[in-house]
Amino acid sequence: MRQVVKTYAPGFGLQVVEVPHRGGTTDPDEVRRAATDAACVIFQQPNFFGCLEPAPDLAAAANEAEAVAIAHVDPISLGVLEAPGNYGCGLAIGEGQGAGNYQSFAGPHYGFLAARSEFTRRMPGRIVGETVDAAGKRGYVLTLQTREQHIRREKATSNITTNQTLLALAGLVYLSWLGPQGLREVGETCMSLGRYARERLRETGVELVFPERTTFKEFAVRVGRNAKEAIRQARAQGVHPGYALGRDYGGLDDAILVAVTERRTAADVDRLVEVLAG
Repeated sequence: MRQVVKTYAPGFGLQVVEVPHRGGTTDPDEVRRAATDAACVIFQQPNFFGCLEPAPDLAAAANEAEAVAIAHVDPISLGVLEAPGNYGCGLAIGEGQGAGNYQSFAGPHYGFLAARSEFTRRMPGRIVGETVDAAGKRGYVLTLQTREQHIRREKATSNITTNQTLLALAGLVYLSWLGPQGLREVGETCMSLGRYARERLRETGVELVFPERTTFKEFAVRVGRNAKEAIRQARAQGVHPGYALGRDYGGLDDAILVAVTERRTAADVDRLVEVLAG
């Protein structure tokens, strides 16, 4: 996500200021200082390491600096974590691959964007409302759309039209089928399996990179050797253990980011532990 923002920002004349992590999460005081005169503050919850950020404090730091707080969230996590709007965010964004869509390997996914009512008229796209016709039958109309999209392209909020309807429909069916309780159960399953994986790895002497942090789905471990080599060895045994963190962060050349979702089982975790510890 950071690279995408950095790619688009120069075209809009925007400056991107990156606040480094401190032990796996972001310091709200550093965010507060960096947010001075900023248009917005974007943070990920859970973050890249899978650690849970102090999201309410980060949102408060952004709001105190009069910047819009934007949370990039995993929709599955919202079954067990607080909704961004409840802790002061103006917008919530994310992508829905994990909610009813296949991995696609860099192919099409669907994204989502939610905003407070005061930002509604600045949202790209259209909002559909429900009404009735002269005969009293239910109907749907475009109640809000930016006129510039039709007549003044240079002022439009969205000039790009895509059709990911099938993917969005899959997400809608999946989330409708789960319902609030089902979404919570999926989130709890992810957290439970992640906790089991961390405990099993610790038992075999594998060190957690951020042992004091609460995590969701992902967590980072040190494998005691070059991470890329450890991944190659694991793949040779039929296991893909995770992502080499040294590609993005200095000092973590021996660290792997492991992901445990509801698609995994305790037996899968045991096999992962066997391969990494061996």
